[in-house]
Amino acid sequence: MTAPDRLAAVRVAVFDLGSTSFQLLVGDVEPEGGLTPVARDRVVLNLGADVAATGRVPPGALDRASQVVRRFRDLADRAAVDAVIPVATAAFREAVNRPELASTIEAAIGTPLRILSGDLEARATVAGIRASVTIDADPWIAIDLGGGSLELALVDDGRIRWTETFPLGAAWITTTLVRTDPMSRGDRRAIKAEVKDLLAPARERSGAPEGALCIAAGGTAGALARLLAAERWPSPPASLNQFELRLDALDDLSRELADLDQSERLDLPGIGVFGADGAVHSEWGLREGVILEEIRVPVPASPGDVRAASVARLARRWGPEGEHQGTVRTHALELFDETEELHGLGAHERELLAHAARLHDIGVRISPDKSHRHGAYLVEHGGLRGFSPQEVAMMASMIRFHRGAGWPKPSYGPFAGLDQEERAACQVLTGILRIAYGLGRADESDVVEIGAKIRRGELRIVVSGSANPEGAVAEAEERAGVLERAIGRRIRFEIVPEGTLVTRPG
Repeated sequence: MTAPDRLAAVRVAVFDLGSTSFQLLVGDVEPEGGLTPVARDRVVLNLGADVAATGRVPPGALDRASQVVRRFRDLADRAAVDAVIPVATAAFREAVNRPELASTIEAAIGTPLRILSGDLEARATVAGIRASVTIDADPWIAIDLGGGSLELALVDDGRIRWTETFPLGAAWITTTLVRTDPMSRGDRRAIKAEVKDLLAPARERSGAPEGALCIAAGGTAGALARLLAAERWPSPPASLNQFELRLDALDDLSRELADLDQSERLDLPGIGVFGADGAVHSEWGLREGVILEEIRVPVPASPGDVRAASVARLARRWGPEGEHQGTVRTHALELFDETEELHGLGAHERELLAHAARLHDIGVRISPDKSHRHGAYLVEHGGLRGFSPQEVAMMASMIRFHRGAGWPKPSYGPFAGLDQEERAACQVLTGILRIAYGLGRADESDVVEIGAKIRRGELRIVVSGSANPEGAVAEAEERAGVLERAIGRRIRFEIVPEGTLVTRPG
């Protein structure tokens, strides 16, 4: 999809003027409708606390807000953006001096300000989540907890069926319900009672089924994800997109923080009320959704579309993409299918192998000699959408060890963060990718088909070639040790005449 005439820009800046902080996002809109963030900034102003306490934004706070948006405008201009979209949320909606706020901010930016209703805020958040998270459940609930309000949306059969806004933002709760610092038990009981009183009837209004998937965006969800990730991993992943926030882990974290100042702000009201046992974190939300709605990006047709499009963008950005990448991918999938009875892995692992094979050479532009190291770094830090941290770690590990010494090592952070089952799968997939890479290093015509069979306890990989497959097989033999170790079988290669193999359908 190309961007429509309504927004011809290719680089867009969004100013998100929230109740707790003002945030800047600069993103590149790609021809097919994708979005690549290129710059971010954030300044905490806590306007929501002022509005909750007095009903208005005082002059001093408004002056600071004006200075911040001027700086954002300067950053946007220096980034050569083609369009600026300033949006404001709960603090601006609720302030009695809203006209003064809007006119002051508009004068500072030089662009009309959009003060979003709760419904529009929820819909933009849904658009951001859809482009960030692989969603294979229906219906599902979007949660966006900000400083001034909580937005909820129910999405069913691809359509937003219900949205509602609640005065349950962190700043509003702290200002109106908290009497002591740190919070007393009475404060916490008051907060829980308020949440239940507001959200229990909302669930009935929404029609959401018990245990519907919850996907949480926004700063509070991000803070919770970082805290839980720090408990799980010694060195947390670069991206926590699609990280699971389990309700039992959130309860444990709440108890740990119970005696700290403002601890109850780190909570996601509504998960328990809707009968869910946790939520999935989306790194994208309102800001990204504002851009995506502006360019009218279509809803992903299938759960895998978000992942596939994200991998394609990273491959295009770094390349190279040619016959070699396609050949290695084909060989890897053929070998995966032919050895399925040995490794017992399924469609999920096959998909990760396919993506890793497509991206295995993206580090070449940085350093041909160390492309595997740089390629793994790009996968870790490339902002891939639709993948969990564990899935990103598995793909990065495959790329990191498809060359060199080979056997995935716990000294490599992403691999160390996998559990035992994920490590075992990653070792098999890495072994397959190494052999496919070896077979693909020769001319494309040197290897036509791959088959596999088990004889006398050995795995025999049978290769059919039209010209000179011996060179490709020699490369593959040097790299076979990882798969041998992973499956506990010796591997031998055989070359047979072209046309004598019958392989499974791809």
